[in-house]
Amino acid sequence: MLQATSTLPQPEQLAPLRLLMLLTDAFGGHGGIAKFNRDFLEALDKTGNVDRTRALPRLILRTPLEEIPESVIYDRRAAKGKFSFIKRALYLGGLGNRFDVVICAHINLILPAVLAAKAQGARLALIMHGVEIWTPPRDPMARALAGKVDAAISVSRLSAQRFMAWSKLPSEKVSILPNCVDLDVFVPKQRDPELLRRYGLYSRKVIMTLGRLESKERFKGFDQVIAVLPRLRARFPDLVYLIVGDGPDRARLEELAKTTGVGDQVIFTGMISEDEKVAHYNLADAYVMPSVGEGFGIVLLEASACGTPIVGSNADGSREALLNGELGKLIDPTNLNELLDAVTAALVNGKRGQRNDAVETYSRQNFDARVHDWITAQAAERR
Repeated sequence: MLQATSTLPQPEQLAPLRLLMLLTDAFGGHGGIAKFNRDFLEALDKTGNVDRTRALPRLILRTPLEEIPESVIYDRRAAKGKFSFIKRALYLGGLGNRFDVVICAHINLILPAVLAAKAQGARLALIMHGVEIWTPPRDPMARALAGKVDAAISVSRLSAQRFMAWSKLPSEKVSILPNCVDLDVFVPKQRDPELLRRYGLYSRKVIMTLGRLESKERFKGFDQVIAVLPRLRARFPDLVYLIVGDGPDRARLEELAKTTGVGDQVIFTGMISEDEKVAHYNLADAYVMPSVGEGFGIVLLEASACGTPIVGSNADGSREALLNGELGKLIDPTNLNELLDAVTAALVNGKRGQRNDAVETYSRQNFDARVHDWITAQAAERR
């Protein structure tokens, strides 16, 4: 598996590529995958080996507020439902447009991506994130096609290994491209007085988890943190657990907090904007996520960049995101005693507001360099 360098090289003297990228969402999207897609498109724009990228989003949840790179054609006509997306992908693939590489940014989109790549005689690349590729998809056609791609990108070695185990894709076709964080935006700051007032956090210790409250994928670790709160409160009577995010599982979690006897100790913020994330991380004395299904965990990078002590999982991609424990304490997420002790240590000994320099591993500059190396390799394959 390729591990790209972190020093941005000069563009190779290769013909610039034209790319077609099929993705779930990016500009106007919300969440980790949308952010990865935005970062990836912006990095492609900076490389000297890309002429243009036509990006087809499956969804646009809000009017894009982000600046779309000059070389990216963000085709909003694709985001009008499943049929419109497939029709648009096939239309562009067979219209006489020349695309050198078709990038499938989610395995659920692999069928139209394969058809477009075949129509173009283009290379096909697949981007992999987490649980969506850890086991074979239910669709037998998607299972068969996944192992036939020309190249693959994975945000972590864990996800790559689990994908290769069932798809049988050779390791030399897989590149590791971890998520990145903007270290000029996510920075240590003083607690925001407005947020302290909003949530009633004056003179309180705060632990925090940020993520979508998803009923079908309960792997962030909210339940485990709520389970240890009674014992944590015995040690820290002023402790508050801030759950940042929203989703269909919120009502169940609210009821769980009440039945556990900590309903007054858990604060649900609902969904927040990207602009508010930095201020929320800086509220926390510790960021706690004993997850079991993270392919990587970009929130861990964001919390680390803000100088927030972290308790994370040793059972999923969080281990890689936290550099095997260099950026935070790793625990067995199923062991509540380990969780209790790790959170206690973070609250007693952690130094909020002090960034660990190792988070530079995930800087935008390093991400851009890795994308440059990858696209240069694709250009070389097209010669």
